[in-house]
Amino acid sequence: MHPSDATLLALVQGELGRDEVAELWTHLTQCDTCAASAEKLRRGDEEMGRLLGVLDHPLPSLEPPMTTPRPRPLRRAAIAAGAALFAAGVAAASVPGTPVYRWIRERIEAQHSELPRPARAPTSTAPAQAAGGIELPAPNALIVQFTAAQPGGVLTVAVGSRPVVSLRAFGGAVAYRVGDGRLVVDNSHPADHYALEIPAGLGRLTITAGQQVIYRSDTASTVRSAAPDTISLAPGSPR
Repeated sequence: MHPSDATLLALVQGELGRDEVAELWTHLTQCDTCAASAEKLRRGDEEMGRLLGVLDHPLPSLEPPMTTPRPRPLRRAAIAAGAALFAAGVAAASVPGTPVYRWIRERIEAQHSELPRPARAPTSTAPAQAAGGIELPAPNALIVQFTAAQPGGVLTVAVGSRPVVSLRAFGGAVAYRVGDGRLVVDNSHPADHYALEIPAGLGRLTITAGQQVIYRSDTASTVRSAAPDTISLAPGSPR
């Protein structure tokens, strides 16, 4: 089976692997027709490269119009030759593997590599921005009341060093009401995560979700300061 002209052209231009090259050269030593085709393609490739070399020169700098001599009219033969060369270049540019095609591709890739790349926004590893938070002076006993149970919602409770009670909600649109020793959390538009910080001197902490008590502690010392307690706000998960 004879190789195609595209395969022979790839051989001439050095775009084949070692095994393919060895196989094709074995065939060319035994087939005069394919050997002649390969030689013809090689000469054409060299001629196209030479023509490109003639074209690939910087334009001469022009003098001011007042001192520039009037150019001579181009001869028809020169115009015809230039048009033919241009047409040949356009035709060759559409054929993968030809010098014109490779030359255009290399310059397009070089221009793309020189363009400034848009800066990618840094990926934040910080927790989501709190949707809302509240702080209040620490009472002797505190009741934190979520207006509704919340499947999938969690609350972390930790002992802090400040003499205040702090509650933050990450996500959602949460509202708060404060009464005598009571903090009501309206979670009708719930957040995914809540963080409650209580002082070490708090005497008693009770947390409810809807009508259910989900957490009760007689003293704040039962909350581990090194590893905050995580409480589910889902129904049926009392502590």
